Amino acid sequence: MKSRITKTVALAALMASAAGAAHATEGWYGRADIGWSFDGELDVGNDAVYDFGSPTLEHDWTQHLGLGYAFQNGFRLEGELGHRFNQLDAEDTIDLGGDVHAWSAMLNLFYDFNRGGSIEPYIGVGAGAARLNANGADSFPASFDDEDTVVAYQAMVGFAVGLSEQWDLDIGYRYFVAPDASFDGVADTGGSSIVISPASYDADYEHQALTVGLRYQFAAPAAPVVVPPPGVAPPPVVTPPPPAACPTSEFVVYFEWDRSNLNQAALETIDAAVARARQCNVAGTVVVGHTDTSGSPTYNQGLSERRASVVRDALVARGMAAGSITAQARGETDLARATRDGVREPLNRRTAVTITFR
Repeated sequence: MKSRITKTVALAALMASAAGAAHATEGWYGRADIGWSFDGELDVGNDAVYDFGSPTLEHDWTQHLGLGYAFQNGFRLEGELGHRFNQLDAEDTIDLGGDVHAWSAMLNLFYDFNRGGSIEPYIGVGAGAARLNANGADSFPASFDDEDTVVAYQAMVGFAVGLSEQWDLDIGYRYFVAPDASFDGVADTGGSSIVISPASYDADYEHQALTVGLRYQFAAPAAPVVVPPPGVAPPPVVTPPPPAACPTSEFVVYFEWDRSNLNQAALETIDAAVARARQCNVAGTVVVGHTDTSGSPTYNQGLSERRASVVRDALVARGMAAGSITAQARGETDLARATRDGVREPLNRRTAVTITFR
């Protein structure tokens, strides 16, 4: 027994170390396996009545059905139904022949190595119940013919070969144990079987098999996400900030006595007005010409018109829209500093420029 367990562990380690690229996907799956038993025994006897020894199980077929769920972390949990049938080898004991059926319901836990490729090694363990139906034939003075349900255990190791996105071919090894069964004994007396009471036989069942089967993943794996190669991103669209809201600006251009030409100071004032206008959206410009009281009202009206016109033309020459400029002339009627008639006052010889903005 110890040598068989040692061989089983060694085989599991060898298969686990041969890990390739895994294939199975996540989600629900179903599987069906068949197996060929190559070793096993039914250790049966009663020290007080008769010890049959450990007759081996003759080679025969096994069948298994499983339904499970594969988790993202590599584990699989499944429920399994199995059936095993073997003749008992009469040559191993003097008195015992017969056969044994083993039906099992197991809960298995597997771990898949390197899940996602074409070859996927796995290991697993299971626990559940086994229904053993065994009999010994042609035995004298005693035999058994009974069934019992006991706790069962198993260990599995193998690998899956990916056939398609949803189909796997499972190839593996199983070591199955159902200990501590109890069978009522019978005796053969002239062709009639008589239950020997209270005599019974204790039995330990051990079964080893190689299996092959198909596993079907119910949900196909998700399609891989294709990330397009990075391209040249278009330049960002730069939206110019809205023009700042500007307050109304006023400028005054001064003239020499009885003149309408622009001196250097006047030109600098006009340049400042144009620079201010360029900072905001101009709504309109009003240019108003004035004079002092040193001339006649009629003369002064004409002089104020000339002063307004020369400033307007200077603004247009520097880029301001002519349509946005309104020119007015007020002569000596709107004095900056009040004086009597005939007084030469520099503050009154002017043109006022008022710029409004949107």
